Amino acid sequence: MGNSSARMRRDGARSLIVMALASVSALALNGPAFAQSTDETSRVATAERDYDIPAQPLSSALLRFAEQSDLQILFSQEDIAGMTSRAVRGRLTPEAALAQLLPQGAPRIEIAGDRVVRTDLPRPQYAESDEEIVVTGTRIRGAAPAGAHVLTLDADTIEETGRTTLQDVLQTLPQNFPGSQNEASQLGSINAGRNVSFGSTVDLRGLGADATLTLLNGRRLAPAGFGNFVDISAIPLAAVERVDVLADGASATYGADAVAGVVNIILRDDFEGAETSVRYGAATRGEPNEIGFSQVFGTTWRTGSAMIGYEYRDRSELAADDRWFSATSDLRPWGGTNFSSPFTNPGNITRIGATNVVLAIPEGQDGTSLSAGDLLPGVVNQRPLNAGNSLLPQQTNHGVFATLRQDITPSLDVFVDLIAGRRESESDRWQNNATLVVPETNAYRVLNNLFPGQGAIRINYNLGDDLGPSHFSTRADTLSLALGAGYELPNEWRVEASASLSRYETAADQLNIFSPGAALNAALASSDLNTAFNPFGDGANSPAAALVGLTFDDHLEGLSEMVVYGAKLDGPFMRLWGGQARLAIGVERREETLELHRTRVAFTGTTVTTSVPESARTTDAIFAEVFLPLIGPEQNIFAVQGFDISMSLRRESASDFGDATTPKIGATWTINDELALRASWGESFKAPQFQYLRGNIVGTLTFATPAQDPFATNGSTGVLILGGANPGLRPESAENWTAGFDYRPAWASGLRFNATYYDIDFVDRISPPGSILSALVNPVGYETVFIRNPTQAQIDAYLAEANTVVGAVPVDGVEVIWDDRQSNLASLRTRGVDFGSSYSFDTSWGDFNVFAQASLMLQYTVKTGPASTPIDALDTLFYPVDLRARAGVSWNNEGWGAGLTAIYVDDYRDNISTPARDVDEWLTWDAQVSYDWSGETERAGPQITLNVQNLFDEDPPFTNNPVGYAFDAQAHSPLGRFVSLELRQRW
Repeated sequence: MGNSSARMRRDGARSLIVMALASVSALALNGPAFAQSTDETSRVATAERDYDIPAQPLSSALLRFAEQSDLQILFSQEDIAGMTSRAVRGRLTPEAALAQLLPQGAPRIEIAGDRVVRTDLPRPQYAESDEEIVVTGTRIRGAAPAGAHVLTLDADTIEETGRTTLQDVLQTLPQNFPGSQNEASQLGSINAGRNVSFGSTVDLRGLGADATLTLLNGRRLAPAGFGNFVDISAIPLAAVERVDVLADGASATYGADAVAGVVNIILRDDFEGAETSVRYGAATRGEPNEIGFSQVFGTTWRTGSAMIGYEYRDRSELAADDRWFSATSDLRPWGGTNFSSPFTNPGNITRIGATNVVLAIPEGQDGTSLSAGDLLPGVVNQRPLNAGNSLLPQQTNHGVFATLRQDITPSLDVFVDLIAGRRESESDRWQNNATLVVPETNAYRVLNNLFPGQGAIRINYNLGDDLGPSHFSTRADTLSLALGAGYELPNEWRVEASASLSRYETAADQLNIFSPGAALNAALASSDLNTAFNPFGDGANSPAAALVGLTFDDHLEGLSEMVVYGAKLDGPFMRLWGGQARLAIGVERREETLELHRTRVAFTGTTVTTSVPESARTTDAIFAEVFLPLIGPEQNIFAVQGFDISMSLRRESASDFGDATTPKIGATWTINDELALRASWGESFKAPQFQYLRGNIVGTLTFATPAQDPFATNGSTGVLILGGANPGLRPESAENWTAGFDYRPAWASGLRFNATYYDIDFVDRISPPGSILSALVNPVGYETVFIRNPTQAQIDAYLAEANTVVGAVPVDGVEVIWDDRQSNLASLRTRGVDFGSSYSFDTSWGDFNVFAQASLMLQYTVKTGPASTPIDALDTLFYPVDLRARAGVSWNNEGWGAGLTAIYVDDYRDNISTPARDVDEWLTWDAQVSYDWSGETERAGPQITLNVQNLFDEDPPFTNNPVGYAFDAQAHSPLGRFVSLELRQRW
């Protein structure tokens, strides 16, 4: 398509997003008029409202609470001087919002009629537990991290997405690149072999799944054994209270891997009663369909709370044949390429003796009465690349979760969190291809009298019809157990200690895999019709005896385990002009292990087991963080209502890659009640993966010719190449900085705007060094991996590193050393802007919320090595697009609810095809309608919800994908319209 039409589409789609953002402002301008018609009774103290109050000095937080609740408030500045509020976000009653807002040690404040007053009620001997509000991005209680913007998906937001799994919810985030590791992109991903259990993860900014740190209640989870990514699909959605997303480097707070940011999944822990949910969903094109069930029980008492729950989900398979864009790999009807395979049944004869030929074996015959004249010259039989494959596997998920909170004494409290689950997947894959060499002795060749006396025949063939598909069965068992205690010290100080265990165990069986080798060669050479393989027919035409020994089974096992011990002390240490300065210091130890085993079972029952050497890593860390409220409202400084600084520093020492120290500083300048500016700078790092540090090191002795090496002497250059593991790898490091603002105009209560600019320079990335042929010609940039004319000591040192040496010393000795192992040579630079806006307002017709979020990426530049040319990968196939966005509106009134959300993926360039072509933008709509019989009250009752994903059943845009799909599974979903109905009962 032409550039002008592509530009028109792009401009039109971007205009839609701009209009969505602008509509929030437009509605805000009319909001007061709507609000005037609202009955005054809607402002009573029991009505639920949307609250968005960041952590800040308690005096200003109470003023914001009064504004957002429409309640009068009376309090003494002296009583709360120096106190910092907790953050409050979500739809709550004023009483619940106030309880969440007040920090530990604040005066008792209660709601009385249309006022909020202080009450000096004596505390009971065992006071109700002060719930620990987990603030993502900081280790300090009661203080939001200065300079940071945390995006929170609360329970209402999660429910309004209409998604039934945590991974599907997070796929809607504009900041998340969905192409890293997820079950839909597994077959088409370059990392598919590492995602054997069909897991899913979060990849902020497209820096890689292992560059986003995923936490559960602020604690680490063990990665999937084969993939080194945290599998969020193992966490039941029914257990989740909210998800905090900090799209900024956070290694100074949390340690390794928080390069692109942190996703913190917070569990429900304060639930009273019971909740039962059942749901059924199905794609309107047929498969897949889904059933789900969850049950939660919870109770609270004066000194604690407990909750336990179970979630079940079963989804059927989506076969590639069920969607037009994956059913065929011949994409020519849509202007693409024919990626179909010539390895098929019936096969293609490519050589007779020493002569290359093009002869297709005809369809509709069994290979017992075929003559040379029946063969089709110049014709090539073809097979769709993905025929018989599963686009999405059949999956069954079981998850259990439990939480316990208990005050032992007025000062001592303990907690326990548990999540355990099992995911089982089933899918089919078509058999591997084979080039069959059919000698003249083959019984069916003799029977058909095909080319006697002309030597062996070569046939491009696929054994899927003969052997049936290969079946892939996986199981992933997960466990996360955390327990800890906290003790309240004098002067609001608190010490906490915790220990957590996280396990991810994978078992994958690939059954009935074609195995070329001696058994196949014997069957092809057999002169007995009862034992010979028949490659000349259409379909399965060989006797059963000929198929014996042609398959094997593979069993993969992986166990990833992480144990974390930690202790932290935090509290106020001095009073500054803006309030109490707070400090947190702590220590942490992580113990990680990884075991990988592979067992191959032959048809004879013989087993061969290979194992990757067990990997272990111990990491010790110390950290410190300080929050400094330098200026507060009490200073009465023009245009400076508040100025806060957060500083953090963390040092980690690992047993296998050494030390890493990461600092971070952030600042928030609150100009007034409406506008705040923020900025942050920090360094972050990612630990080397086990498989790059551990394993065999192989030295290969070879030579380069004068054509390859212009500096060759005596006709060749002796070369020593070192490959395999590299224990000298350093952590990958990054420099992050952000700047942004938050705007809450007083002229439109409920209106919110925010924007954040980010810049990430990711260096020392681990990658192969490139080509030795390039280094032989021009060694500039390869100095760390290329040595010409090495000393004997250098040669001996490299040979000593190798566990195995292959080849003989070249005639002229070793003249060049090339270290071909993974090295810290690559880099990546990305920058962009995140936008967000929302407007909540009440009318006589109900409560409305309009929102828009967008992530605009301005740069995504990749360098594979110091000497390589930077590659602009933004808006290209398999890389992030420049614009992703979502916008929508929701409405609630007297138990009824409805919502409509647009999800947008911008167009990009298919730079792999020749010539390059555009991939169109993709706009889909989700809709939701619900009714809650309990209405706006707190009483129990049923709720029914109808969700429709991809309301208009939009196909993914055409992509000339070389894996044989007509769509890009790393950017677009193959699901189509999906309708689900959920019934929930609160008891």
